[in-house]
Formats: sequence, structure tokens, C-alpha cells
Amino acid sequence: MATPEARLLIDTDNALGSRSGDVDDGFAVAALLRSGLPVSGLSSVGGNASEAEAARNNRVLGELCGYSGPYLRGVQAGTAAERIDQRLDLWSSAPVRVLALGPLTNVAAVLAALSRQGLRPSITEIVLVGGNTSSRGRFPPFWPHEFNLTKDRKAARAVFASDLPLTIVPLDVACRLRIGASRLAELSGPPGRHLRECSVRWLRRSQRIRGPGGFPAFDLLAAAWVLDPAAVSTEETTARVRSNLWLEFGQGGRPVRLVRGFDSAEIWHRSAARINGERVTGS
Repeated sequence: MATPEARLLIDTDNALGSRSGDVDDGFAVAALLRSGLPVSGLSSVGGNASEAEAARNNRVLGELCGYSGPYLRGVQAGTAAERIDQRLDLWSSAPVRVLALGPLTNVAAVLAALSRQGLRPSITEIVLVGGNTSSRGRFPPFWPHEFNLTKDRKAARAVFASDLPLTIVPLDVACRLRIGASRLAELSGPPGRHLRECSVRWLRRSQRIRGPGGFPAFDLLAAAWVLDPAAVSTEETTARVRSNLWLEFGQGGRPVRLVRGFDSAEIWHRSAARINGERVTGS
């Protein structure tokens, strides 16, 4: 019998639609939801935005993208219905691939809940955005260089202590994928319009800090690994988790897959086409 295809669970601190915070989650989420890939859930975690804001932003963007699957609240939502750690069926029955675009709070909470129930997670891969290959700490060269990991240190350590397959998109690699005014102008339709309008504040901020090159689309590279792996190069290595959550690659015994390079033009072309509702071949 053929192994069923792993469905995708997207966990995001989506600030697209908030007054502050990085908007790059929105581009990743839109490209994924518009791709036609099976998505088992879209969940919210506090980070770039509060968990409540991320939940609201997810719903607005999901409706624009035609998403009809479940919206899951993060563990920070308290007694809210459809909290992610109460839907253990999504993690322990059919194979699931987890795309963690924010802090690892929800992922660690679900792993702990499954363990208490004596259940093994049916997770084929956790793709996370964090770490870097060129500096040691949270601050150099640009704060917060380890935001997703240091925002919830306990959760990050719990995920790395698991034996689940990890693919890491390091920030110093992902920052080379940038979105400027000309790329925003390529987006059309309701999702594209929403992305353009909600990205104006972040583009202006980036221009003040970094100049005219556009803002880094860290999370879009993680989505590209899921959607267009041929445009992304990786290596199998190991990682050691230091006390400040610096990931020391090539050391320790924790196996990881590390994203090393990518075709920026190809990734953007395919991502924009999906967001615009165009057919993308060879995915």
C-alpha cells in the first residue's frame, strides 16, 4: 500500500495586517495556500505579533487565498476553542509536515501533549526558520538574529531534543531573498493587493535601515523548500545547541538538514505566480 502524502501544518506568528512586526510570514503563507498543496491546519503563535493578532491575520489572509481548512489557536490563547495542542489527531494519525515560521512554542507543546498520551507524532519533517551560520549570538550582526529560537528558549530546546527530522533555514542565508517595490508591484488579485498594502510600512522601515534593496523574506525561503526544493540546495550536517541558542553547525550529534543556497529569481517568480493564481508547472 502506498504511503499517504504528508499534509502540511503551518504554524506562524503572522504580522501581515498588524501595525508592527515582520510581514514575511504572509508571503510564505499566501504562496503555500495558493499552491494547492494539502494543508491540514493554519495555526497562530506569538512572536512578530501577539498570538491573537496572528490568529486574526491568518484568518484574513486565509479567506483571501480561498483556504477552507481549520484555523488553530496557539497555546498562548488559553481556553480558546480549537487550540493546537487539543487537536492531537492532526499530529498523530496521517503523516504531517510542520512548517514552523515563528517561535517553537506550539510545536513543543504538541510534542509534550502527545508524549503524555503515549502517542508518537506522525511528523515527517519540521522545517524551522532560525539560527545562522555566520555569527554566534542573538545580537550580531543584526538583532534579533536568533529571534524564533530565543523567544521561547525552553520550546526550542525541546524540539532539538526530539528525534524528529529537522530542516533549518538559517537567517543569514534566507536574508538574501528580498522583496522590494518592483517585486511587490508584480502581485495582483485580492491576496496580492493585501500583501502589497500591508507591506508598505515594512518596506519603508527596511529602506531606512538597509537602503533600497527591499526587505528580507526569510519565511518565503522556508515555503520554497516545501514547494520548489529543486531551487534550494541543502546539506546534511549536525548541530549543537549552545546556552544562548546559537546553533553550532557541524558540531554535536543532532542530525539536521541545513539550507545553504537558492535561486532567488526562480523562487520569487514561482511564488508570485502562485499568489496571483497562475498555474506553476514542475512543482
